[in-house]
Amino acid sequence: MSAVSPGLPALPRIPWWGQVSAVVAPVALTGGWLWAGAITRGFDPVRSTISDLAAGDAPTHWLMTIALVLTGLAHIVTAVGLKPADVAGRTLLGVGGGATLLTAWIPNSIAGHNVVGHMIVAYLAFATLSVWPAVIAVNRADAPLVLRRRFGQLVAIGLGVLVLITIADIITGGATLGLRERLLATAQSLVPLAVVMGCVLAERSRAPAPVNPLS
Repeated sequence: MSAVSPGLPALPRIPWWGQVSAVVAPVALTGGWLWAGAITRGFDPVRSTISDLAAGDAPTHWLMTIALVLTGLAHIVTAVGLKPADVAGRTLLGVGGGATLLTAWIPNSIAGHNVVGHMIVAYLAFATLSVWPAVIAVNRADAPLVLRRRFGQLVAIGLGVLVLITIADIITGGATLGLRERLLATAQSLVPLAVVMGCVLAERSRAPAPVNPLS
């Protein structure tokens, strides 16, 4: 259990809506591409990407648009509610959410053919959602593990490796691009939830035990 740092107020709490939004992001994104892939005839989940499911000519365009919008909005709400974290990390998470919204607004016109605008916002989302954990740390002795500098840096490095693996697959022909992109996107959607849950659990562990009036 971490005691409150002497002379400092307790870390602010994450509101309930910030906790709910952290759950919504991975559920909306993963549920969206699983559902869209399941109802798309001939869809190859190893090679084809999430952007293919959201393309303008795809029958699942509407479904993936909703999933991406929900995911982007959830990241933004989580960034606002993640009050114990440093503002730099929260800002990058919010930017990542905004970039995710833009990927829904600027889809590829045809599945399998990337347009420049979509590529720019998609890469911005991948970059910011990979870097933000590295700058959420708070310099306090009572900071939970998920808000420690070493933890955030290790998570960012792990996400960065997934980004590089995805880029490497693009360069070498993209034979497993869909699978690698899904691993990256799923991991990025789960990190905010892990941070929020870490903060909530740490807060509960610091809460004083109820006093027994009979003792």
